Amino acid sequence: MRTGAVIATIAAACVPIMAAAAQPASDAPAETTAVAAEEAAAPAPVAPVDAAAPPVEAAPVPDCELHVFPTIEGQAMTTGWLSGFGIVGAVADAASNKNRNISEAEYLKEALGPQMQIDALQSIDLLAALKLPPSQIIYETPIADRKISTKATTRLSPSAAACYVELIITQNFYTKRAIYGRSLNNRFIVKDFRAGKKETAMVKGRGGNGLSIFPPKTGEEEAAANQELREVFVKNFLEFAKGYAPAK
Repeated sequence: MRTGAVIATIAAACVPIMAAAAQPASDAPAETTAVAAEEAAAPAPVAPVDAAAPPVEAAPVPDCELHVFPTIEGQAMTTGWLSGFGIVGAVADAASNKNRNISEAEYLKEALGPQMQIDALQSIDLLAALKLPPSQIIYETPIADRKISTKATTRLSPSAAACYVELIITQNFYTKRAIYGRSLNNRFIVKDFRAGKKETAMVKGRGGNGLSIFPPKTGEEEAAANQELREVFVKNFLEFAKGYAPAK
């Protein structure tokens, strides 16, 4: 055989071998691949909970209680220059503003209703203002009968707690006077039954501050007027609380 023919034969035989060597390694069996994928997707093991760890204790509930009674009242009075001319002028003034006073009183009852009073008082440190120890603050249903809310010296709730105090809002009163302008006045009562008292003295007081927006003249002013009303309500309470001293 000629040398060229031998070389050609050897080259032809080597081509399949070289092609096989150039091919990438065959894929792993399907079963092995699936197992690997499951292991990769499995969540990381969670550390075991230490059963011996002590539970987190809730903060102890204070023994003292402050019961807050909002009011459903709303009064309004607008007076003009006629009120400065004796009884006859005051009567004429009241007659000319009668419808206005009624409508503004109804508006006040809604804008500073019981829930609004609660929201306003929750925006401040009520216990610090009244110089009270840590206490549960319990908001009660308003008492409609003024003879009870303003005169009863006994407790207005069934609680028998030895450390027990009541805060009662008794008046929301809007006024507009020719000389002094617009203002909101509020009256408050605190009754301190600490040491297990069954009856106690009523510490009464008030707060009053001016208004510049309430009552709103347009619908666009309504939100700002209502916000001002609540802020002045808080200011009036803090004015009362500043001078408050528990009865001996």
